[in-house]
Amino acid sequence: MIPYLLFQIALVVITVRAVYTTITGVTAPAKNWLDILYNASIAIAALAFLLGGWNS
Repeated sequence: MIPYLLFQIALVVITVRAVYTTITGVTAPAKNWLDILYNASIAIAALAFLLGGWNS
């Protein structure tokens, strides 16, 4: 039970960090699109694990 909860908490932290980094990258004057896409893909993958959509 504890490892599952720790993994869920880690996924939430990863998702929040990736979304925050993506938003700050988009709003920055000089945009590094590769970093923005990388962070967006991390957020999507973490959300897929978090919501359980990976099994379907």
